[in-house]
Amino acid sequence: MESSGNNSSAPGGKKAIIAVAVVIVLIVAGLGTYFVLTQNHPSTSKPSSSVTITVAAPVYSSSTSIWENFINNATSSWQAAHPNVTIKFVGPSDASSESQYYDKLDLMTSSPSTAPDVMLEDMFYTATYAHEKVIAPLNSYMNSTEKASFFKSAIGQMEINGTVYGLPTQVSDTLIYYNMSLFKEAGIKTPWQPTSWADILQTAMYLKDNLTGISGFVPMNIYTDTRAGEAASFTGFEGLLYGTGWGLYNFTSGQWYGNNPGLNATLQFYKDAFITDKVATVDLSTTPYITVGQYLQEGKLGIAIDGNWMYGYQWASGSHKIYNFTKYIGLAYIPTEFGQAPYYNSMVGGWGWAMYSGVTDKSLVYSFMQAMDNTTNQININLPGQALAGGLPAKTDASSNPLFQKLMPGAPQLDTFYANVLKYGSYRPPVSTYPTVSTALQAAMSDVVVKGDTVSQALSAYDSALITDFGSSMVQVVSHPTIGPYIAIQNVHLAQNINNVATSPYHIFYSNLYITSKN
Repeated sequence: MESSGNNSSAPGGKKAIIAVAVVIVLIVAGLGTYFVLTQNHPSTSKPSSSVTITVAAPVYSSSTSIWENFINNATSSWQAAHPNVTIKFVGPSDASSESQYYDKLDLMTSSPSTAPDVMLEDMFYTATYAHEKVIAPLNSYMNSTEKASFFKSAIGQMEINGTVYGLPTQVSDTLIYYNMSLFKEAGIKTPWQPTSWADILQTAMYLKDNLTGISGFVPMNIYTDTRAGEAASFTGFEGLLYGTGWGLYNFTSGQWYGNNPGLNATLQFYKDAFITDKVATVDLSTTPYITVGQYLQEGKLGIAIDGNWMYGYQWASGSHKIYNFTKYIGLAYIPTEFGQAPYYNSMVGGWGWAMYSGVTDKSLVYSFMQAMDNTTNQININLPGQALAGGLPAKTDASSNPLFQKLMPGAPQLDTFYANVLKYGSYRPPVSTYPTVSTALQAAMSDVVVKGDTVSQALSAYDSALITDFGSSMVQVVSHPTIGPYIAIQNVHLAQNINNVATSPYHIFYSNLYITSKN
């Protein structure tokens, strides 16, 4: 899943003091698994002397034995073929959170004598570790067929300037949840699939106006503000931003975007939701995803822009389990701004295996990583109660594997939905300075929804923050940005201004809603 911190909703930054917000890795029990090992460059060398491969992965909320059982069972055939190789799990066992895990991992990798050969990392950190030369490039060992076996939105996060630095093993994606009972009470047909941002706000407004009898009811939640940390940036803001055809970073010029039409439009959505229409509240939108899940489950929240981890960690087990989940909770894709192609967007995060740059026999270690990361093992590590429970496999062929339906045994159709979302996946720029940009983005949201600044004022402050941090040559500000449909072609963003919208195009009353008579 994704990373955890002050808010448990989306992954976060490593060294930029970002409140990391999404993933709580729940490690409960190990599971043996049979696997088929497919290697592009199988290691034929069998060391005459004993060799030890050390593995690091987060142990918080669990124990070292859970990881040891998984790793040994997942690679039992590989170990049998390499009798002189010993696999040793090295924790770190004294880290009680993801941030502490990375603190410990930093200490371990500061010296070749203590660095693990293989480490599990939030793919979000790949750029930072690659920049610091902590992890090894893998292009010499991965061919095009193996690379194509991963979802592009997964392998893309571990690829920096054409160089691959890891093997994805789990992905998570974002989507919309809604309470079907509340929709029925308000007179809105289900299944519901908004086709634009306007549809989302209009539906939230309709819920607000027709469910006035529910105390404390919140029509919609989308994470915001610095208090939500990376959940605000990743799960909330960027899930909309990448549906405009614009992004945060121009890969062609190597510059961070300052004010551009996509940022302008996304902040306007936030202003409408929190200030103009008042269908979202800062109090809820700065809380952990667990609180949001309870609100949705208890009928106090109508619509939630969140992630697939909500089911795996919130509703499938534990104290807030939902029985007959699909009877009460609906799912929808996050639409693009105006419903333009590709029609939907989802932000993809997750975890992957990386190799320490100081490894001597990289071919041997890479073959071990392949064994640990084949499709069957990816499914097993994400099963309920396992090391990365609640996530999805990163391999494109996983849904055809018989084990796939076991990922969410109470509602197996959800896995198919979650996996389908991945084809619309976007991901954060794999650039080491992203955490700084994310912090500035959260401040811009806060300026609008807390301070009440205009979108223009918030983006002016955002531009200034980026220029202060990176210098004006590293920031690209698009002149005279206006809200409208845009097309993105190979990271060169071309504005197609169909109409010059002076006010928000989303503040429209009840058009295109599928209204039924109330029952």
